[in-house]
Amino acid sequence: MKLRQTDRLPSWVPLLVIVGAVVAADQATKEVTRKAFAAGEGAHVAGSLWVSPFYNSGVDGGGLEGKALPLALFGLIAILGVFGFLAHRHALRPIVLVGFGLLVGGGIGNLLDRLRLGTVSDFIVHGNTAFNLADVAIYVGGTIVFVALIAQLPRLLVRHAR
Repeated sequence: MKLRQTDRLPSWVPLLVIVGAVVAADQATKEVTRKAFAAGEGAHVAGSLWVSPFYNSGVDGGGLEGKALPLALFGLIAILGVFGFLAHRHALRPIVLVGFGLLVGGGIGNLLDRLRLGTVSDFIVHGNTAFNLADVAIYVGGTIVFVALIAQLPRLLVRHAR
């Protein structure tokens, strides 16, 4: 059965499903790590990769310490604004929806930590860097959105020129 244009789900429905899955996975893994390891404990995975709880009150590894909550809220609002603009222009391909879902889900996952705990719970440690599933979702989602929008640019420019 082929869906007609009017039978398709609104673009925010798959976005919410992806966001929900990212937030649930992020919060569950953080909670498991907090319960499994005391401060200073951890488990070696491979090479320089460890699982160990680490609490980050800054942004991206500790920068802007203490000022992260307003920055996180602003970033989330900006991402949702770009999503709304692209949805209005009908420029959202499924891969772009996936990217935005990862970005927003990761942002909400870390925002929940900041609101509840005052810090973000990181647990994946690689060398001198600590991060979590929300961070991975943010980086992967941002990369997907960037590459997909660059790939769509010629089509969008031709449509706009008409």
